[in-house]
Amino acid sequence: MKKMMAVLLLITMLFAMAAHAEEGAQEAAAQPLTGLTAAEIVANMGVGWNIGNTFDATGYKAPDISSHETSWGNPIVDMELIQRVKDAGFNSIRIPITWYQHVSDDGTYTIDPAFIARVKEVVDYCYACDLYVIINMHHENWLNVPELSTDYEAIGVQLGAMWRQIADAFADYDQHLIFEAMNEPRMAGTGLEWNGNKAGYAAVNYLNQIFVDVVRTEPKGYNGERALMIPGYAASSSYAAMNAITIPTVNGVEAENLIISVHCYSPYDFCLSDKQVDFNPNNRSHTNSIDSVFSNVEKLFLKKGIPVIIGETGATNTQNNTAAREAWAFYMGAKSTAYGVPIFIWDNGNNQISGGECHVWVRRQLHPKLRSQRTPYPYPTVVEQLMAGAASCERGSGLTEPEPIKSMLNGTVLWGDANGLKARQEWDNSYIQLSADAAWFAPGRTFAVIYSGSGAPKLVLDSAEKEQWWMPIDPDRIDNMADKKVAWFSVEKVLAAVAEYGIDDPAQLRNFCVISTDGMITTFEVSYIGK
Repeated sequence: MKKMMAVLLLITMLFAMAAHAEEGAQEAAAQPLTGLTAAEIVANMGVGWNIGNTFDATGYKAPDISSHETSWGNPIVDMELIQRVKDAGFNSIRIPITWYQHVSDDGTYTIDPAFIARVKEVVDYCYACDLYVIINMHHENWLNVPELSTDYEAIGVQLGAMWRQIADAFADYDQHLIFEAMNEPRMAGTGLEWNGNKAGYAAVNYLNQIFVDVVRTEPKGYNGERALMIPGYAASSSYAAMNAITIPTVNGVEAENLIISVHCYSPYDFCLSDKQVDFNPNNRSHTNSIDSVFSNVEKLFLKKGIPVIIGETGATNTQNNTAAREAWAFYMGAKSTAYGVPIFIWDNGNNQISGGECHVWVRRQLHPKLRSQRTPYPYPTVVEQLMAGAASCERGSGLTEPEPIKSMLNGTVLWGDANGLKARQEWDNSYIQLSADAAWFAPGRTFAVIYSGSGAPKLVLDSAEKEQWWMPIDPDRIDNMADKKVAWFSVEKVLAAVAEYGIDDPAQLRNFCVISTDGMITTFEVSYIGK
């Protein structure tokens, strides 16, 4: 009897200990996330996922809030979907949101409380799964206008009024929630829509400052410390657009807890069109555009202590090229971890196999009776390889400085690769793009391109200030060099060529590119000779 009593007492004690432990765990989970820097938050975010073509759809029929969410063919977001995203290994969710259809037209830009409440509901789903969340302004037709570069002050009034309401509504959400100022602010419908110019860059910088002013001025709740994301022009990953970003200030000093937002669908022909079906991580022509984005992000932001998030990326399904997409996913996942830059996969729910916009990663709804829709992930191996790539290396392991490349001509190396970079005829994803520096164009210098192959290189320069994006230049001459060749371009010839397009100052030049002209070439070095 005593033995039985002892056993019962032990069981009672174990249950009490378990209950106490569970209560402690619940209390710990309930503790708000606070006191972190943006860099610390980004370090915890892992791989992210976009609820695309949902709250950013534009087919709203007032007053039915759900018609907005479903107007582009996706179902209502429920807790089960968010749990599937979490179960797949994603640690963060970006919710693209189009607000303008729910805004009053009386000049106050008042947002419908019912729509804010619905967005809050989905954010709450994410919080319940312990996910980081980004909310933004997406597909706003009053912002992405041809006149952005001239009407930015009036646009800023509406931007500020709307973000004031959003910031106040979500003020009590802790640091798991991130505000992203805009999606891809640009001069839509113009020839400069995706490349921009100096005035466009300045307009976006102005609007980013308005956004920071609104959230940080007399902040409520957690908004004083909340991580804020700002894009450059069109959220472009081009060096020129990223280099043009001005960090907003608060009380005269650079704003704290800021994150740079960049989009990267690279290589473009593989990720957003059906032109490139294969992806080989050992082929530099496939990986160079990805490598360049991460390298430029490191140079422009990470080395200055400014964290970066790639808010959109993904690879379209082209005729079920699953193996190629697996290879791309592993490569992007590994790059993300190696540089400490979270990537957010774009998912628009499109499960087709052609057209360049087939980006589905997580099934929006499960239908147990339909064989084609029973599984939670249409292409599970692609998701698995994304996560495997992200887990394949240590965070930040790719940030070490490479050994400087020595010039084969005793010149000053602008770009070099001992293994060479292959480029096909004319313009493709493998061309070399450098940010032009006026100091390169000193009188008496000569640019040199060392290469091999049947074709020949050409320089192509562009200028944002003059809105001239295509200025091709042929070499002065080509010399043989053992098993390679050298194409020479005198500075005088280069400046004379761009002068024909109205460029009279090297400081007006933006990009300095090397492309192939009439066949396949492998480039090893781009340099200049002369003091």
